[in-house]
Amino acid sequence: MSQTPRVWRKFTVKSKDGELKLRIQDMPSDRLDDLNDIFLKYFVTEETSHKAADEDPEVVGEIIGASMTIVVKKDDPEEDMNFTDKKTKTKEVAALFAIIDILFSKYDVMKDLNLDSFLDDRGVVINPKYRGLGIAQMFFNVRRQICHNLGIPLTGAWMTSAGSQKAAARDGWETVFEIPYEEFGKEAGVVFEDVPPSCKFMTAKPLSI
Repeated sequence: MSQTPRVWRKFTVKSKDGELKLRIQDMPSDRLDDLNDIFLKYFVTEETSHKAADEDPEVVGEIIGASMTIVVKKDDPEEDMNFTDKKTKTKEVAALFAIIDILFSKYDVMKDLNLDSFLDDRGVVINPKYRGLGIAQMFFNVRRQICHNLGIPLTGAWMTSAGSQKAAARDGWETVFEIPYEEFGKEAGVVFEDVPPSCKFMTAKPLSI
């Protein structure tokens, strides 16, 4: 028998279409296609690094949002984060890999803060129809709840957009490292458009429940 997905948070927001009752829960195994749809349609097309690399996928689908994380431990086999050396089929993907490599080389939270475990980010996306309702902040808050439940001392993420930076700051996240986008763009050989002054790595401690 499959385990019922855990519901982390139920909450209500008010939109122009009226009151919405929402919940944040673990992904049901039968909704993987919906998860892929929202990440490909909105995250890949709008996230700063993907935009700078000129990627333009065409995928249809609609879902409210998703937050992807992974638990990283000090003794885990070291993840191969060198994307530049990987074989690519297009120059856009190669440009994206180069951008990611540069960004990931700038800061290592596990080493800097001497952590044994960490709740790492793999992306947050909200369907544009439902933005401005505080859902991203709720996602970030639930990550802190997950840290509390799993006994993980810290969570964090590269916040590449003004929206994510503001949502995280409202939830009490702190900036531990940042790089000006002008400097980042020169190093990556790309032009970042519609971005905040800097790209920030922000962290937060577990909720005190």
